[in-house]
Amino acid sequence: MPVLVAAGALVVVVGAGFLVGVRHGAPAPIELPAAAQGAPLPIATTQPSMLRVHLAGAVEAPGLYEIPAGFRVGDLVDAAGGPAAGADLAAVNLAERMRDGQQIYVPLVGEQPVIGAGDAATGAAGPIDINAATAPELEGLPGIGPSLAAAIVAYRDENGPFMTLDELEEVPGIGPAKLSQLRSHATV
Repeated sequence: MPVLVAAGALVVVVGAGFLVGVRHGAPAPIELPAAAQGAPLPIATTQPSMLRVHLAGAVEAPGLYEIPAGFRVGDLVDAAGGPAAGADLAAVNLAERMRDGQQIYVPLVGEQPVIGAGDAATGAAGPIDINAATAPELEGLPGIGPSLAAAIVAYRDENGPFMTLDELEEVPGIGPAKLSQLRSHATV
């Protein structure tokens, strides 16, 4: 019996709502501006629009550059006035997209690739990605020994990838001074 009373009350409430809606009419539709024909849809991104990168080695104007996101190594070499005489462009991946804080080294023909930070196969030197590096690779960073490297890996495993270098301060043993020392050698 209580179920029938509840069902009856529900029918009355829904019916009353319908009658009110019919009597007062639906609200006027809201006019939204139409997107321009062929206009690209905005894409949310967490990447900065400008990147700071370091170009070194056999280029006309090595140095620190501020470039738009999406730049490739070849674009950076061109922005630096092109390769210097004797540059071995085959040793560098010119199609690689640039990352903030990255360093690219263009060797001379016959020069041994710079090994350590970065991609040894291409000769491109750059900061160590703290989200991808193993503990032994992290030990290549200044001031990072086996115990701090293990702590970084453990923190990353427990909390997910670092979103910024500043998050390294959450790792026990890394403070502002150590972080400052790591900034030019590490990236996320």
